[in-house]
This record gives sequence, structure tokens and C-alpha cells, in this order.
Amino acid sequence: MKKTIILIFSVVVILLSGCATQLDAGAEKVRLVNAVQKESCESLGIVSTDQQLGPYKASNSMNKAVNEVARRGGNAIFLVSTGTSGFDGVAVNAEALRCKSATN
Repeated sequence: MKKTIILIFSVVVILLSGCATQLDAGAEKVRLVNAVQKESCESLGIVSTDQQLGPYKASNSMNKAVNEVARRGGNAIFLVSTGTSGFDGVAVNAEALRCKSATN
């Protein structure tokens, strides 16, 4: 019985530690901008992401949003809202942007 509990615990730890959402290539160039800075940027649409499981739900959800901005060819992200999703998840709603300079 004790070995079974240890085995189950080990599997859960391994699964949770492997659930981090990494930034894709090019996503490290995406910068967070404020409302004034985004005025001179081209909108590439709204990005909505969520993360339901794992210990890093907020950062995983944000990384998913940043990855999507990069996939759309953007270099900036404007955070519209964050909140809960489902029972214990985290949601991020943001606008993907292409700016001449993401740090206007």
C-alpha cells in the first residue's frame, strides 16, 4: 500500500512538472504595452487562452497568449483582462499587436 502511494505521488509530481508552457521561438521578442503605447500599433486580433491544470496556471496562460501573438506575426501584447476559468483555471484575454517599436 505504501509503495503504491509513493508511486502515485511520483507520477503526479512528474506530470505536473512537465506541464509548463514554454515560449516558442520568436515569442521572447513580444513585449507588454500599455493603452497609450498600443495606439500606434496595428491590431492582429484578440487572443484568449486558459490553463486549467498545473502549479503555474497564470504564467502558462500568459505564455500561451504570447506564443499566439508571435505566431500571428506580432511583437506586442496588450492585456485586456485576466480571470478565472472553469473550476480553478486562469484565463488571459489580450490583443495581439504589431508595432513599429514595441517600447514606444
